[in-house]
Amino acid sequence: MITVADLAKCMRRLHHSDGRIPLRELETWGIGHDRPMRKSTLGDALGGKRPPSPQLLRNFLASMNVRDETSVRPWLEALDRVLNGQTGARAGSYAGREAGPVAAHRFFVENDKVDEVARLIRNAKEQVWLLGTTLSMHVPYLEPALRQAISGGRNLRILLIEPDGAAMGMSVLRAGPSGLGRQEQEEHLSNNLAILRRLAAVGPHLEVRLIDYLAPYTLYAYDPGLDTGLMEMRLGSFHGDHYLRPTFQVDRSRDDAWFEYFYEQFVSMWNAATSYDLLGEEPAC
Repeated sequence: MITVADLAKCMRRLHHSDGRIPLRELETWGIGHDRPMRKSTLGDALGGKRPPSPQLLRNFLASMNVRDETSVRPWLEALDRVLNGQTGARAGSYAGREAGPVAAHRFFVENDKVDEVARLIRNAKEQVWLLGTTLSMHVPYLEPALRQAISGGRNLRILLIEPDGAAMGMSVLRAGPSGLGRQEQEEHLSNNLAILRRLAAVGPHLEVRLIDYLAPYTLYAYDPGLDTGLMEMRLGSFHGDHYLRPTFQVDRSRDDAWFEYFYEQFVSMWNAATSYDLLGEEPAC
């Protein structure tokens, strides 16, 4: 029976045959080609610490120019044999958890702490990802922390909604009659994009994209490619109080499989989005 170590050895042989591309370069290639491969997760697979997911294996093979299905199939069959002896990393149900159901109040909190977000941005070693509608409450407050991260060489990816698309209309509907209207939300977005254009002058480490999609959560990710990666999500609410939205964290060291899921979701949205020109003139919303 093939083991995790056997599969890892074969993956390393393939990796070395293609010049042993650094894992950071493979991660960057994966983001650009909609083939998510977190550096730490791929490193674990190559080191035999844990088997890759089928999708990660496919993505790795594609980066090594193994893309024909007849060539990929033996690798997936080998992975199937490895996984047959493994227990699932993600519990399929509450009953499948050793500790049983967990009370929601132990998982969710009501509101995020912007001071803590600023601290985590400042402490990031490599990357920060932010996903939101307009991030109207956060970008102005976080400007000093974002500036410090950019000047320190951290890579920042910020994903917001398009000002004139269907997502903006859905955001207005979600906000409700007591929330911000379309004109106000567009103004918030325009103001925050102006802040981000100022920050782009600090250094070449800021990327902004716009997408015509209203995500069901706001996401903050700190060093998502590293073993120490942390993500925080705030669920959207319909006609609800902006400050009382269920918020939860996934920690790569504790929640590896779910961390991988949200990582891949961000990359998929990022690649479906349109690059925003941070050096151009302010567009009319």
